[in-house]
Amino acid sequence: MYRSSPRAAYPGVGVAGLPYRAARAPRRGVRARPLSLRERASLWAATARQIWRWLCRLSLALLVVALAVAGYRALTWLSDPARFPLATVEITGDLDHIDRQALEQHLLPAAAGGFFSVDVAAVAAAARQAPWVKQALVRRVWPNKLVVEIVGHRAVARWGNDGVLSDGGEVFAVSGQALAELPLLSAPPGAKPLRVFADYERFARLLEGLPPVREVHQEARGAWRIGLDDGLTIIVGRKDVTKRLKRFAAVYRSRLSGVAPPLESADLRYADGFAVRFKPASEPDRKVMDL
Repeated sequence: MYRSSPRAAYPGVGVAGLPYRAARAPRRGVRARPLSLRERASLWAATARQIWRWLCRLSLALLVVALAVAGYRALTWLSDPARFPLATVEITGDLDHIDRQALEQHLLPAAAGGFFSVDVAAVAAAARQAPWVKQALVRRVWPNKLVVEIVGHRAVARWGNDGVLSDGGEVFAVSGQALAELPLLSAPPGAKPLRVFADYERFARLLEGLPPVREVHQEARGAWRIGLDDGLTIIVGRKDVTKRLKRFAAVYRSRLSGVAPPLESADLRYADGFAVRFKPASEPDRKVMDL
């Protein structure tokens, strides 16, 4: 008769009721192989390199911080106006039409400070606020001087009763007759001064060979009136300006130049000719010339 083994019937129970433990394969102890001298040296070298890199990074960071602190302290020290005060502010350049007193009123408050602390850009900007100043170049001169070189606007014409037009298109007020040699221009409010000056130059070219153009006036409705150096007034109107001036200039050169008495005015607002008025004389002083 077959009898099952107690191990099969009662797992975990051995013969004679003793606990059963599964047999295990005996373990072999794993022992680390000692490092060779070369391996130890390589490991130490790798560790040393890593520590060196870390120390270099730390040193660099500390150096940057130290330089920043030192730079800030040096800048603070140099920026103290009491250490390097400015003794002289020298103004040079084109000062012909510039009010020096007004320029100094704009410039000197911005120039307050020390040699290193003064803001040269602010000084230049303050100088440009003065009338007639187009540009200002500011530089430091060791040990205690500030030099401001002024570039002024160039006057190209008189404008209206008391203004002067610059080459930059700005109109400045000028007292006296210091610029009486410049041409006189005028135009209604809203006109662009440089455009009027360009028309003046165009009229001067069209009237080449006649006495120089001294005045150009644009009326409210756009009509032009031109005054020559000999006192002749030319009424051009606002239509066909170029055509009318060319026609008048051609006739003047061929038939009216040097006539006696000289012309006082010419009205070009005719379709096929123009009217001229001579200065007072015994003969009739008005003629209409048909072309």
